[in-house]
Amino acid sequence: MPIGIVSDEDFLKESHNSGIVRPTKPDDTKPAEVEDIKRGRPPNKKEVPEELREIIAKSAINGEGTGLEIANAFDVSPSSVSAYKVGANSTTQYNQPNDSLLSAVTDHKDKISKRATRTLMAALKNITTEKLGAVKARDLAAIAKDMSAIIADMEPKVPVTQQNQNNVQFVFMAPRVKTIDEYQVMTVSE
Repeated sequence: MPIGIVSDEDFLKESHNSGIVRPTKPDDTKPAEVEDIKRGRPPNKKEVPEELREIIAKSAINGEGTGLEIANAFDVSPSSVSAYKVGANSTTQYNQPNDSLLSAVTDHKDKISKRATRTLMAALKNITTEKLGAVKARDLAAIAKDMSAIIADMEPKVPVTQQNQNNVQFVFMAPRVKTIDEYQVMTVSE
């Protein structure tokens, strides 16, 4: 018998033997039906206003809770929070963001990046030769590292193109491999 293909009778016997008990219903003999997943907003749910989308996106970017917590606080789905965070109105438009929402998200990330840059520069200015001998310099270096990571996270992603891609090529030179016919044959007596 092929793997995975069994009759309903065999399946019920094996599930009963394994301890899996299915409640029996009068319509148990009815074949399984495939239903389409209902996508999009439920009919009784109103569209989220643009201003609220911006607030949700900024909350997600600021890390003011997990995606689920933010979704519950604003009565939206967690997937909507993810979409708003990248500037899209919904998960179906994830790769085609809304211009005004994307602009608001980008502006917010720029503000965070600029503030992190100022903090980074202040931390770097405070790392002096006198402080390098003390323990505080390590703390300042940690702050500088954290701020640079924040800046990297907030900067827009640059798509990789041939112009900004630095490909390194390695050329390995190897001598030509000789065949056995090219070697001189010497007869040795024992």
